[in-house]
Amino acid sequence: MASAHIPRPRRSETAPALPTERTHLKVIRPGARRRPIRLTPRAGVTMVVLLFVALFLVAVSHALLIEGQVRLDELDKDVAAEQSEYEDLRLELADLESPARIQAAAADMGMVPPAATTWLTPEDPVAPDDAAGDGTEEESPDTSYTDVKPYLGSSTP
Repeated sequence: MASAHIPRPRRSETAPALPTERTHLKVIRPGARRRPIRLTPRAGVTMVVLLFVALFLVAVSHALLIEGQVRLDELDKDVAAEQSEYEDLRLELADLESPARIQAAAADMGMVPPAATTWLTPEDPVAPDDAAGDGTEEESPDTSYTDVKPYLGSSTP
């Protein structure tokens, strides 16, 4: 079997000419090594110090977050305890207000339920304007503080 030789085109025939305004671009061959970044010793030390300062600040902020979380956990426990106590007190109040308990306490004190309930209603309701015109004066509710002050003693400022 004979192999055929295929002529390859020349570079100048296949590659178009690069424009002259793009002279800052260059072709990098595969496998070519990049130049390493070189730092001065002062820049290296500065970068290491900045790294340690940044890590220290991260550690401090983390410690503050943990401290705040501990405080929040304590407050959550306190709130849960107070809510539990509130619910217990509501249950106790409901038990104390129950009609069965009130009837039992009344029976212990010697009270008995009535045979019949009698509802009282006034026969002639009195209007508030009629009460003021009958000649009896009520005590005035707006008494001056200076009139009452000598009777109060030193209990009020």
